[in-house]
Amino acid sequence: MKKTLIALAALGAMAGVAHAQSTVTLYGLLDGNIQSYKSNFLVGTGATANIQSLTQTKIDSGGLNGSRWGMRIKEDIGGGMAIVGNLESGINLDTGSSAQGGLLFGRRANVGVSSGFGTLVIGRNSSSYDDVSGDHAMMAQSIFDPSNTNNGPSVATVATTAGALSLLNRNTTWVGYNTRFNNSVKYNTPDFSGFSGSLMYAFGEDKNSANSASKTVSANLKFTNGPLLISGGYQSEAPTNTLVNVGKPALQNTLLSAAYDLGVAKIGVGFNRAKFKDVAPGVSVDAQKEWNLSVAVPLGATTLSAGYAQSKGDTLGKSTGFGVQALYALSKRSTLYAGAQSTKNFDRLASFAPAGSNIGRTETYGLGLRHTF
Repeated sequence: MKKTLIALAALGAMAGVAHAQSTVTLYGLLDGNIQSYKSNFLVGTGATANIQSLTQTKIDSGGLNGSRWGMRIKEDIGGGMAIVGNLESGINLDTGSSAQGGLLFGRRANVGVSSGFGTLVIGRNSSSYDDVSGDHAMMAQSIFDPSNTNNGPSVATVATTAGALSLLNRNTTWVGYNTRFNNSVKYNTPDFSGFSGSLMYAFGEDKNSANSASKTVSANLKFTNGPLLISGGYQSEAPTNTLVNVGKPALQNTLLSAAYDLGVAKIGVGFNRAKFKDVAPGVSVDAQKEWNLSVAVPLGATTLSAGYAQSKGDTLGKSTGFGVQALYALSKRSTLYAGAQSTKNFDRLASFAPAGSNIGRTETYGLGLRHTF
């Protein structure tokens, strides 16, 4: 009997050790806000054209960060190696539906291996370029950040004799870029004296007898030294392309940014360039260049921040944006926030609207609450 008890105790201890080597972490973030959005747009053409204003107030999700829940797994397998994985599901808090087009784990779904040489995962991953896109953003790419590619409705519609024309109402990456990719393999390096990097490749599974497969290459490089952070990113998205097209169309984004913590304030500056090359053989879309500057000042439980962004195409006019926000820490996990943003596209719309008009102006105001667990 005593030997049996000893054996059972030993088995229990072994099970405890095995369990200690494998962990599953459940986490999440809930972010909801009341938001008012206003946009001025042109209706009609010629002498009958007039400027109208549309204002919409709504409950929305993701004012500071996208709402989500997820699980991280890690199992030590010895030799300094571990099996890792991450499942993360986006949530539209205002409706309860799944974000990212209704995907169950639309934000992330991967599995791989981690060691002293870095981490390699396969599945659905965030792009390496997107991982550093907000390193310089002191407004943290919120809905009030003028450099955020996801702010508000993405286009303003202007009626012309040629039909409806979609125009930019934001400042970063005017042709947009994808932030997450299916069928991708991603490698993150360890830290080397402040240097680190990442590389992702997404395989297109859309090849057929008439078209080549799409593919995406994304990379970043970072350097951190105390209060200084410098990062760069590159991403090339090549869509499926007819095999007889001699061109190689690709949406290319290049980013360089820096941030510095002064103690009393944090400042960040970034430059981004986007270009869609070889839309047709030898034909490329006007390149878009954007720069932005932002600052954040901590005042006890409150953090005040502001940002300015400007973008301009090679031939298109410029657009500008300005945003402010205030964060108040109710606790370590809960934050109350409020802010405002204004974006102008006057120059870009010069051929459609009279000089000095308010066509192309958009404004956003909001109040929200974020909780993490």
